[in-house]
Amino acid sequence: MKKWLFAALLLVAGVAQAAIVEGKDYVLLAKPQPVATPGKVEVIEFFSYHCVHCFNLEPSIAAWSKKLPKDVSFRREQIVWGKQMEPLARLFATFNITKTLDRLHAPALTAMVQQRVNLADEAEMSKWLATQKGVDGKAFMQVYKSFGVNSQVARATQITRDYAIQGTPTIVVAGKYATLAAEPAQLLRVVDELIVKARGK
Repeated sequence: MKKWLFAALLLVAGVAQAAIVEGKDYVLLAKPQPVATPGKVEVIEFFSYHCVHCFNLEPSIAAWSKKLPKDVSFRREQIVWGKQMEPLARLFATFNITKTLDRLHAPALTAMVQQRVNLADEAEMSKWLATQKGVDGKAFMQVYKSFGVNSQVARATQITRDYAIQGTPTIVVAGKYATLAAEPAQLLRVVDELIVKARGK
């Protein structure tokens, strides 16, 4: 077989292997959801601070999110499956409002998963917060207990239900494509291909 033909066949085989498959790599949401930023491909990572798989994914998705094209918007959402998870949604909402998410998101995952600090417990969370440099603990806690954060917790509960999130991490693209469980590299490859798919719709 000629070298050029062999190379072409390898290329075709690689493309075929790379194709994502509905039901294996992703599913369609039963009820597609509206996107927050019309005109952009929205990507949402549904995660939880107690999730070891989210912890393992974080370095990869943090690097990936910094290289996104201009037509893609990315955000995270702390899921709420029950009352016991509301404090984590409260913590995440406070990170967002106080603009400390970029600084404290990864450390919070590390605290929960590796260091066994229960950030869902207000006393433990307050002690952990005191160890984070440059954070005004008093101001943070005022926001943490605010009405605005109460509303964000209710929203997190609703959005978890609306998107029918069954496990973490789940990444939803364009309000309708939800990833299935995979290793970080494979998961992000699926997301990249779903972004391309969403652009074509």
